[in-house]
Amino acid sequence: VSYQLAHLTLICDSPTRWGSSYLMIERALYLRQASEVYISPPVMSTIFKQRLTNNEWAVLKDIKNILEVGPPAHALQAVMCTEHTPILACVLPAFDSLLSTWTRMCKEPSNVHL
Repeated sequence: VSYQLAHLTLICDSPTRWGSSYLMIERALYLRQASEVYISPPVMSTIFKQRLTNNEWAVLKDIKNILEVGPPAHALQAVMCTEHTPILACVLPAFDSLLSTWTRMCKEPSNVHL
């Protein structure tokens, strides 16, 4: 089997940058087929049982979609990190926008797996 993918590696999450969770999930979803082929028996039979289920992949996709809406949460975090002293006048409206968007998403559970 041949895949036309760029030479990429999986991205690790960083506990100090919550935007890294989005980047990690985005890359994992992009590399899903290749990673599933890689861990398939007999190549990696020892870790095959650790693979994600279809439902777990669907949940990851939902999380990615949640982090992309409104002002994308990962982008917002990146902007706030570049500020030496993020001020409440910027942070509170951004946070309010995220909460409003996420609340709307909860009321429209179209294909949500969470």
